[in-house]
Amino acid sequence: MDQVATSSDATLALMYHALWAVDDDKAGADPHYAVPLPRFAEQLALCQRIGGAAISARDWLSGRAGVILTFDDGHLSNHRLAFPALRAAGAGADFFVNPAQVGTSGFASWAELREMGEAGMSIQSHGLDHRNYLTTLSPSRLREELHRARMEIEEKIGQPVTLLAPPGGRAPRDLEQIAREVGYAHVFGSNPESISRDGRHSHGRFAVTAGLEQPAFESLLRGGRARLRAQVRHAVLALAKRALGDNLYERTRARFVGTSVDH
Repeated sequence: MDQVATSSDATLALMYHALWAVDDDKAGADPHYAVPLPRFAEQLALCQRIGGAAISARDWLSGRAGVILTFDDGHLSNHRLAFPALRAAGAGADFFVNPAQVGTSGFASWAELREMGEAGMSIQSHGLDHRNYLTTLSPSRLREELHRARMEIEEKIGQPVTLLAPPGGRAPRDLEQIAREVGYAHVFGSNPESISRDGRHSHGRFAVTAGLEQPAFESLLRGGRARLRAQVRHAVLALAKRALGDNLYERTRARFVGTSVDH
């Protein structure tokens, strides 16, 4: 039988984006990553039953045990749907946001994010904007944008920002070093692997997609075959990204998934 692969020293981090209850909730969201609210509620319960708790990476790094929940992009549904569900369940999560997108159409406002932070949620950095991947920036501009993003979020939310999730999971080789130079303690990417308190500062996450059924989700939590499938899929996509380049890959993906290239 699969072993529960979470403890005080090892766990896995899940990467969500948007949730939806009615079709209007999907506006501005990538449909591949838009999870129905009832399914998220079931997944949240599974995290608590199997992993002992559903918590933010910030809280896990401070010593708490449990499955880590994270949300990328700051979609409006993070406040409208995810936040109430998490609060009702006594759970936590990190919300990685881009300051340039906060308050624009389809995205949570600073007031909403501040409300979430005051209620115990972790508001962290997803870079300055989502228009450019970090791999396209020069080292000097990368430093500038990461520092600016961290400072703006801290100013608006009133809490330390120590975690970074690179947009699209695209990370230049020197990202960890540069991120630490401008004040980030840890980087959370999209490489699907479990994480442990082994002194590393870069960590992987498992993406939760709209098509992930509950048996596969439970297998993911228990360290079963779903983890291997996620790792194989990630390796194939990484190969495609290297072969096609970011721009052609995104245009190709948009044709099949139906999301905008800008996102």
